[in-house]
Formats: sequence, structure tokens, C-alpha cells
Amino acid sequence: MSLFDKLGGFAAVSKVVGEFYDELEQNPVTAPYFVGMNMEKLIDHQVKFLSQALGGPQQYSGKAMNAAHQKLTITEEAFNEVARTLNEVLEDNGIDPADIGAIMDLAGSLKDEVVSA
Repeated sequence: MSLFDKLGGFAAVSKVVGEFYDELEQNPVTAPYFVGMNMEKLIDHQVKFLSQALGGPQQYSGKAMNAAHQKLTITEEAFNEVARTLNEVLEDNGIDPADIGAIMDLAGSLKDEVVSA
């Protein structure tokens, strides 16, 4: 069984991603990165990306990670805050700790493609 299925499929991933971005938009470290962004579009892309990355059938067709984040000049502090927030949202949604670890490993593997400052 894929991690996507184990988490509860598209509905569960959508819920977690929505809560995740709600938190990021309220966080003083990360909120400035989202000013003027089309959050609906961003969330849709992220749901597709994460669903595919977790073994689901969705097909993500957005930009490569480094191209999508390059102009944002994301700091290591902001990346770490995003990771902390993701971990917290996953815990709040009752995700198994081992599955959280796998998701956090995936997120951490993207650091060099996302952080540019």
C-alpha cells in the first residue's frame, strides 16, 4: 500500500495541505513569501505534487522545484519553519510517526533545490 493510500488518499492529502498553508500564511517568518500569490492555485499544485510523491495517481505537471522557488529567495530559516509547520500539521492530523518521518525525509531532500539565500 502506498503512503498516499495509507494516509487516506486525495481527500486526506488535500486537508493536510490546506491546513499547512493556512499555518504558513499566519506565520511571521513564512507569510511574506505568500503575499500576492494565488493560494488556490498553489495549494492545487502542492496537493498534486505531494499526492504523486506519496505514490498516488495524481500527475504533477508544474515547474521543477528549483525553478519554482528560485525567485523567492528562500532562507534556511524559512525552510526550517516550513518543515516544522509541516511536521506539526501531520501530527495534528494523527499521522503515524513513521509516516511523518518518511514525509519529512522527502521534504528535507528538497532543501538544496528550495533554499537560495
